[in-house]
Amino acid sequence: MIYVLVFLSGLAGLTYEILWMKQLGLLFGSTAHAASATLAAFFAGLAAGSWFWGRRSARAGNALRTYAWLEVAIAVTALLYFAILRFYHHIYPSVYQSIDSDAVLLLIKFALALMLIFPPAFCMGGTIPVIGQYMIRRQSSFGSMSALLYGINTLGAATGATLAGFFLPLWIGFTATCAAAMSITGLIALSAFYLSRNPPAPEEWMPVDEKKAKKKAKKKGGKKKTQQGAQQVGATTTRAVKGLCFLSGFGVLALEVLWTRMFAQVLENSVYTFAAILVVVLICLAAGSLISSRLARLKADPYSVLAVLVVSGGIAVLLTPFVFMRLTDSFQILTSKGSWLAYVGLIFKTGFLTVGPPALILGTLFPFLMKVEEKQAACAGQSLGRLAMFNTVGAIVGATVCGFFFLETLGMWRTMQWISVIYLAAALLIPIDWDGKGFTIKMASVLALLLVFSVLNPTRLPVVSVDQVRHQEKILETWEGSDCTVAATQDKYGISLKINSHYNLGSTGAYMQEKLQADIPLMVYPETEDVFFLGMGTGITAGSALSEQFNVKRTVTCELVPEVVTAAKKYMTDIDGFDCTGGLFSDPRSTIHVEDGRHYLMASGDQFEMINADLFVPYRSGAGSLYSKEHFASVEKSLKPGGVFFQWIPLYQVTENEFSIIAKTMLDVFDQVSLWRNNFQPGDEVFAFVGHKGMEPLPACDTDSSADKIMAIAGKYHYDLQRLALPFDPQTILFFYCGNLTENKELFADYPVNTDDQPVIEYMAPRSYRNKSGASSPWFTGTKIAGLVEELQRRCPPDQDPLLVNRSAANRRLPVAGTHFHRARLAEMDRDEETCIKAWQRFVKEWTNRDE
Repeated sequence: MIYVLVFLSGLAGLTYEILWMKQLGLLFGSTAHAASATLAAFFAGLAAGSWFWGRRSARAGNALRTYAWLEVAIAVTALLYFAILRFYHHIYPSVYQSIDSDAVLLLIKFALALMLIFPPAFCMGGTIPVIGQYMIRRQSSFGSMSALLYGINTLGAATGATLAGFFLPLWIGFTATCAAAMSITGLIALSAFYLSRNPPAPEEWMPVDEKKAKKKAKKKGGKKKTQQGAQQVGATTTRAVKGLCFLSGFGVLALEVLWTRMFAQVLENSVYTFAAILVVVLICLAAGSLISSRLARLKADPYSVLAVLVVSGGIAVLLTPFVFMRLTDSFQILTSKGSWLAYVGLIFKTGFLTVGPPALILGTLFPFLMKVEEKQAACAGQSLGRLAMFNTVGAIVGATVCGFFFLETLGMWRTMQWISVIYLAAALLIPIDWDGKGFTIKMASVLALLLVFSVLNPTRLPVVSVDQVRHQEKILETWEGSDCTVAATQDKYGISLKINSHYNLGSTGAYMQEKLQADIPLMVYPETEDVFFLGMGTGITAGSALSEQFNVKRTVTCELVPEVVTAAKKYMTDIDGFDCTGGLFSDPRSTIHVEDGRHYLMASGDQFEMINADLFVPYRSGAGSLYSKEHFASVEKSLKPGGVFFQWIPLYQVTENEFSIIAKTMLDVFDQVSLWRNNFQPGDEVFAFVGHKGMEPLPACDTDSSADKIMAIAGKYHYDLQRLALPFDPQTILFFYCGNLTENKELFADYPVNTDDQPVIEYMAPRSYRNKSGASSPWFTGTKIAGLVEELQRRCPPDQDPLLVNRSAANRRLPVAGTHFHRARLAEMDRDEETCIKAWQRFVKEWTNRDE
């Protein structure tokens, strides 16, 4: 029964950690620094709790009852978390606005996270030492029992990561998932209270080896000498164990950061892919603990076994980059022709084959240190708490230093190389003899150290992939940062910026389309003076707003990744003397913040006439929060009266389900919502949901483009579709207008609303994409979106649309012209000439305002 409680405790604990990291990320911003501050606060609580409760457990009259009270405290402090978090949401904007220093703000985030999650983490840290004090009665079983408890607890954590990462947030939401974890914690507490009613009689902790030593010393009259020798050996053992505990925590957490970055180069990086890697690591750590429990029962010299584990771990870490590159064909993205489950299965398979061996071996190391500590363990709980404290402190340092320093200065492969070196060098310091097995172990370590800087040097491996479809692609420069790996590449189409090998931020080859993301909104609202850009990418879109043709006097741009800003400034501002960013980095009207855009809008209190959000792929981890009701409400609050919000959507990366959920969510927040298009290219359509603050119609336009419109199509026919140069001005801009969603809200009534608590976009998008992969195309492009636009205009014709009342009758025909122009392009692509001709003729009729 106790083992079941330990398992459930691990399950609930990991569930708490995942949910708290997610919710505090929404409050503090989704930057690597903010996430590290939150993680450090959580681990600090675990470390302090392990040390404090480990020492206190020695004086506990009924350790199981103490364990029960700890679980009660976890549940109570977890419940208080919600009230305190709500309070934080009220005060945080004021705190943010009063701090000018990023470093000071980061310290404040750490302090706030510490006050919020330190108390429950402090109690969690005490559970294993206290239950160990209850379970472990004999010194000779300290090593095996401690490892067994850690293995069962970690297996529970893997189960919690699976439930919280794959199922529960989608099924019941984050709050209900946290409530379920609190219920489990309460059940553990009640069970422990019940079992503690009749505690076993306390046994004296009398080391067997000490008894033998005393008898032997008494017979030989060398009692004092024996005690002095034992003290010297004990001191050496204690220092070695503490150091290796720290190294174990440092190495595993640093490697987890590196492994996550490694897999980010080949995965679609949805919430499921990161969860899968975490589950793989936890399962291997749990298996390592269980193996350690068996090893602790062997009669072999513990130091020799320990040295073998350390050397094997170092070699496994060394081989990981080469195995990974072989299995992924040098960072080619993992694909599966089957369903979502088949894709997840492929991730797990690749994970177990690559990071599984080192995680398994290194997962054996820390629990086996309990065996090495066994003879020095004066009290089970105290020893467990002390070792866990050193291990957790190492984990804090490993995760923080690797994420903030090693990745940026050494890079992914060199950092992995040096972690391998640290393990191999540590093996040489373990106190074993240089004869027999000891000599073999140390020579293996020396040989591996030679190989790590020669034949098996991973720093020669690439850090990003080259597009094998476009073989001319050349990598210009790469930046490895805390958040991701950024690359500037060049091919015959132009210069591109990419994140983690496969996520394209934009290209000079798509200059006009990226420019239109700013031009279209400003053509509709030409009097706009201040614009906020959520996401920068190449900088082409934000820079276009600074053009002299517009009235913009201020732009604020938020980009989450600092290396993207560096890359854009270096490679987008001078293309054969042309600045693609339009002076974004030099114009005094422009301000660029390296910041989470959602966080900035929520906390800064700044307001704008227009907010322009870049393309965000819904199935990528974290992107779903940019389509949530809470974010849209924050955006609406950040708009000045009459302001507008343009959220661009890449339809070639969105299914109908996600499109409709986003539409329903925006309709729940904004007074009016309209739909616009960026282009007419079949299969590459980009649309914008536009949220209007207020019920005002679009502004009137006095421009007369009638002559230009007629001239643009004079002498043209349907086979000239791709060569047309249509006028683009405030009058013809309605050519890009698709319809009024507010007047058609019943079309989306059956879809759920995406919220921070019920993140249906983030959890459903990867599934719907993968489960439809067998169809011709899962994306909401081509005839699918064309059909919706036609339905919108049928239900609410442009000449009756309340948004267009300020426009002339001729102008209100342009949305229909755009609809038929798109249909003509689709028919042309399908080589359906008859349909193409009909659509062309209707386009000409509406475009020229002629009824004949």
